Amino acid sequence: MRRIKLFEDFTDQKIKGPLSGLTKLRDSIAEKYFKIGEIDKKEGEVIGEYEGVKVRVINRNLVRDEMPEWDIYIGSHHWGKKTDYIPEDEIWIVQNPEFDIKRVKKLLDHEIIERQMMRALEDDRGMDPQTAWEEAHYYLKQMGF
Repeated sequence: MRRIKLFEDFTDQKIKGPLSGLTKLRDSIAEKYFKIGEIDKKEGEVIGEYEGVKVRVINRNLVRDEMPEWDIYIGSHHWGKKTDYIPEDEIWIVQNPEFDIKRVKKLLDHEIIERQMMRALEDDRGMDPQTAWEEAHYYLKQMGF
């Protein structure tokens, strides 16, 4: 049986080959996370694009009345639980001054991978969102996300 590579295995070494460009792109988006000021509008701010998917940072204090799930969530996407209002080509993450660069990279990786998995499970296999989430999270935990 093949061992699933953990997130930490990727963070401490240089990635080479086809993944290197995506890793650099993810890293540049994560760095932009720390360069934006406090978000003062409900729609948040797009800080980058990852293979056609926009990464939007939101201020949970500005959206929690209309979207109470953001009291708990730190990231999500259209195929997430109770977040089908997020455009299909976006990932949302919360602005949190306690996050460090490693946490933001891991969050981006989690949301990108989860989005792809849940989209395939729901759209291609017809799974309901809860079952797709459970299936995706099983594998994400195995990978250390």
